Amino acid sequence: MESSTVLKAEKVTLGYDGRIILKELDFSVRQGEIFGILGNSGCGKSTLLKHLTGIYTPVQGSISLLGEKLDTGDPAAYKRLMTRIGVTYQGGALFSSMTVAENVALPLELHTRKSKKEISSIVREKLALVDLADFGDFMPGELSGGMRKRAGLARAIALDPRLLFFDEPSAGLDPPAAAGLDELILSMREQLGVTVVIVTHELDSIFSVTDRVIIIDKAEKNIVAEGDPRKLKDGSPNQFVRDFLNRKGLKRSFTSHG
Repeated sequence: MESSTVLKAEKVTLGYDGRIILKELDFSVRQGEIFGILGNSGCGKSTLLKHLTGIYTPVQGSISLLGEKLDTGDPAAYKRLMTRIGVTYQGGALFSSMTVAENVALPLELHTRKSKKEISSIVREKLALVDLADFGDFMPGELSGGMRKRAGLARAIALDPRLLFFDEPSAGLDPPAAAGLDELILSMREQLGVTVVIVTHELDSIFSVTDRVIIIDKAEKNIVAEGDPRKLKDGSPNQFVRDFLNRKGLKRSFTSHG
């Protein structure tokens, strides 16, 4: 891969039980970008994210992260690669029986040999970055939805990843909380120099934070547009893309998180 490319998908086809969901996807993500994966309901964008993070293996094609192929058949190499990326999930995916601080500490305990004192210091630093400095001793159930997402983000950046994935970061949040999370994502990019990949259906977030996007059409099972969403909104030659980015055809595009 080029030195500035941190993610590359080449002729990637995804499917299950003989059914093809997406076919021959080609795209790359550049270092320092905030990159969006968009598409209509059920188009497979969340499934694509699971493939990009190595949870599933493509039917065909290859995915490279940070210059390394995902599917090498070497569990140790995959484990090392996973410590260089962070993933945040829709609900935060925090362990309910652990405090917020314990959740954030978990990757450090599993993947480093740092002392308890060092881990505690890092946890405090990460919680401060996401504006949760005073909530380390809280249980996840005591937090609001937005706070749980920020706690999940603190855990995702515990190992200082170079590449950060978000699955529907604003889902279920009220507009102020969603806007605050958008600002936090921009801050992570500036403060940590991390590259961000976002699966989202929220147009406000798309236009606020992403530098470049791909748009997937369920009918085509492929990428139908790639570029700056602010330019694609009115300048794409594809009617579906223009409708999607202008909130037309809402029933087709936004009824679920697909």
